[in-house]
Amino acid sequence: MNEQLNNEIRTALDQWLQAFNDNDLEALMSLYDPEINYMNSNMPIQVGIPVVKEGFAGSFAIQPKVIFKEEQVIATEHLGYIAGQFRVTGTDPEDGSEIGEAGRVICVFRKDTKGNWKVVFDMDNRPPDVTI
Repeated sequence: MNEQLNNEIRTALDQWLQAFNDNDLEALMSLYDPEINYMNSNMPIQVGIPVVKEGFAGSFAIQPKVIFKEEQVIATEHLGYIAGQFRVTGTDPEDGSEIGEAGRVICVFRKDTKGNWKVVFDMDNRPPDVTI
Protein backbone atom coordinates (compact mmCIF):
# COMPACT_ATOMS: atom_id res chain seq x y z
CA MET A 1 0.00 0.00 0.00
CA ASN A 2 1.24 3.44 -0.90
CA GLU A 3 0.57 5.81 2.00
CA GLN A 4 1.29 8.88 -0.14
CA LEU A 5 -1.49 7.90 -2.57
CA ASN A 6 -3.82 7.10 0.33
CA ASN A 7 -3.14 10.59 1.71
CA GLU A 8 -3.91 12.11 -1.68
CA ILE A 9 -7.34 10.44 -1.54
CA ARG A 10 -7.85 11.76 2.01
CA THR A 11 -6.95 15.26 0.81
CA ALA A 12 -9.37 14.97 -2.10
CA LEU A 13 -12.15 13.96 0.30
CA ASP A 14 -11.22 16.84 2.64
CA GLN A 15 -11.70 19.21 -0.31
CA TRP A 16 -15.11 17.64 -0.96
CA LEU A 17 -16.10 17.98 2.71
CA GLN A 18 -15.03 21.64 2.74
CA ALA A 19 -17.00 22.48 -0.40
CA PHE A 20 -20.06 20.62 0.90
CA ASN A 21 -19.91 22.25 4.34
CA ASP A 22 -19.51 25.67 2.71
CA ASN A 23 -22.58 24.82 0.57
CA ASP A 24 -20.45 25.88 -2.42
CA LEU A 25 -22.13 24.13 -5.32
CA GLU A 26 -19.61 25.18 -7.98
CA ALA A 27 -16.60 24.14 -5.88
CA LEU A 28 -18.30 20.82 -5.10
CA MET A 29 -19.06 20.07 -8.74
CA SER A 30 -15.46 20.86 -9.71
CA LEU A 31 -14.45 17.81 -7.64
CA TYR A 32 -16.56 15.38 -9.67
CA ASP A 33 -15.50 13.39 -12.72
CA PRO A 34 -17.73 14.01 -15.78
CA GLU A 35 -18.68 10.31 -15.65
CA ILE A 36 -19.84 10.45 -12.01
CA ASN A 37 -22.31 7.78 -10.89
CA TYR A 38 -24.00 9.01 -7.71
CA MET A 39 -26.13 6.56 -5.74
CA ASN A 40 -27.80 8.11 -2.75
CA SER A 41 -29.80 5.83 -0.48
CA ASN A 42 -33.46 5.52 -1.53
CA MET A 43 -32.87 7.49 -4.75
CA PRO A 44 -32.47 6.48 -8.38
CA ILE A 45 -28.95 6.56 -9.80
CA GLN A 46 -27.73 9.97 -10.95
CA VAL A 47 -25.23 9.98 -13.83
CA GLY A 48 -23.21 13.01 -14.91
CA ILE A 49 -22.38 16.32 -13.29
CA PRO A 50 -25.52 18.23 -14.45
CA VAL A 51 -27.85 15.69 -12.81
CA VAL A 52 -25.75 15.46 -9.63
CA LYS A 53 -25.57 19.26 -9.46
CA GLU A 54 -29.35 19.55 -9.60
CA GLY A 55 -29.69 17.10 -6.70
CA PHE A 56 -27.18 18.95 -4.52
CA ALA A 57 -28.75 22.32 -5.34
CA GLY A 58 -32.01 21.08 -3.84
CA SER A 59 -30.36 19.58 -0.78
CA PHE A 60 -28.47 22.80 0.01
CA ALA A 61 -31.80 24.37 1.02
CA ILE A 62 -31.25 22.90 4.50
CA GLN A 63 -27.69 24.31 4.64
CA PRO A 64 -26.25 20.90 5.46
CA LYS A 65 -23.04 20.15 7.31
CA VAL A 66 -21.35 16.75 7.24
CA ILE A 67 -18.78 15.01 9.40
CA PHE A 68 -16.89 11.91 8.27
CA LYS A 69 -15.11 9.05 10.04
CA GLU A 70 -12.75 7.05 7.85
CA GLU A 71 -12.97 3.26 7.91
CA GLN A 72 -10.82 2.35 4.91
CA VAL A 73 -8.78 3.97 2.16
CA ILE A 74 -6.96 2.24 -0.69
CA ALA A 75 -5.30 3.92 -3.65
CA THR A 76 -3.31 2.99 -6.71
CA GLU A 77 -1.68 5.36 -9.17
CA HIS A 78 -4.90 6.31 -11.00
CA LEU A 79 -7.79 4.98 -8.89
CA GLY A 80 -8.58 4.98 -5.20
CA TYR A 81 -11.43 4.92 -2.76
CA ILE A 82 -12.30 5.98 0.74
CA ALA A 83 -15.09 4.51 2.83
CA GLY A 84 -16.50 5.43 6.19
CA GLN A 85 -19.31 6.75 8.30
CA PHE A 86 -20.98 10.13 7.89
CA ARG A 87 -23.49 12.29 9.69
CA VAL A 88 -25.31 15.14 7.96
CA THR A 89 -27.25 17.81 9.85
CA GLY A 90 -29.18 20.80 8.62
CA THR A 91 -32.09 23.10 9.31
CA ASP A 92 -35.57 22.59 7.92
CA PRO A 93 -36.29 25.81 5.97
CA GLU A 94 -40.00 25.60 6.76
CA ASP A 95 -39.96 25.34 10.56
CA GLY A 96 -36.31 25.82 11.58
CA SER A 97 -36.06 22.39 13.21
CA GLU A 98 -32.82 20.43 13.05
CA ILE A 99 -32.81 17.50 10.67
CA GLY A 100 -30.18 14.93 9.89
CA GLU A 101 -29.18 11.43 9.03
CA ALA A 102 -26.20 9.12 9.31
CA GLY A 103 -24.83 6.28 7.24
CA ARG A 104 -21.89 4.84 5.37
CA VAL A 105 -20.38 6.11 2.16
CA ILE A 106 -17.84 4.97 -0.38
CA CYS A 107 -16.29 7.45 -2.78
CA VAL A 108 -14.17 6.22 -5.65
CA PHE A 109 -11.70 8.74 -7.05
CA ARG A 110 -10.04 8.68 -10.46
CA LYS A 111 -7.12 10.85 -11.55
CA ASP A 112 -7.93 13.11 -14.46
CA THR A 113 -5.50 14.00 -17.26
CA LYS A 114 -4.16 16.91 -15.16
CA GLY A 115 -3.38 14.64 -12.21
CA ASN A 116 -6.33 15.78 -10.06
CA TRP A 117 -8.39 13.28 -8.12
CA LYS A 118 -12.09 13.45 -9.08
CA VAL A 119 -15.05 11.56 -7.59
CA VAL A 120 -16.26 9.08 -10.21
CA PHE A 121 -18.50 6.93 -7.98
CA ASP A 122 -20.32 7.97 -4.79
CA MET A 123 -22.67 5.62 -2.95
CA ASP A 124 -24.15 5.70 0.52
CA ASN A 125 -26.51 3.68 2.65
CA ARG A 126 -28.11 3.79 6.10
CA PRO A 127 -27.03 0.69 8.08
CA PRO A 128 -27.96 0.22 11.74
CA ASP A 129 -24.38 0.00 13.06
CA VAL A 130 -23.25 3.58 12.33
CA THR A 131 -21.83 5.16 15.48
CA ILE A 132 -20.69 8.61 14.36
